[in-house]
Amino acid sequence: MASVLTAAIVADAKSSVDNYVATANTLYEELSSIITNLTSNSFIGDAADGYKEFFNSKATPALTDNLTDPTASLTAAINSLLDMIKEQMLDTVDPQLGDINRNPQG
Repeated sequence: MASVLTAAIVADAKSSVDNYVATANTLYEELSSIITNLTSNSFIGDAADGYKEFFNSKATPALTDNLTDPTASLTAAINSLLDMIKEQMLDTVDPQLGDINRNPQG
């Protein structure tokens, strides 16, 4: 069954992305707290330092910069794409086609 793209569908998709980002950020904060507690209390030495360095230099950018950063991440790109779809398809093309259909030339 075909569906019609509407502004409400785009808004729902954007809301879903925002909910995902909020959940991912909450989970990251919880994980970061666990890692901090682990590497400051019961897990010490070179292995702990290496683990903490790995978390800070590899895992953190993957979970924040690449996934949830509001300007340059995957989710930011999805939101930008949804904005472009709404603007170019729903706010521009659809009204133009509506005008052409209402007032055909010829």
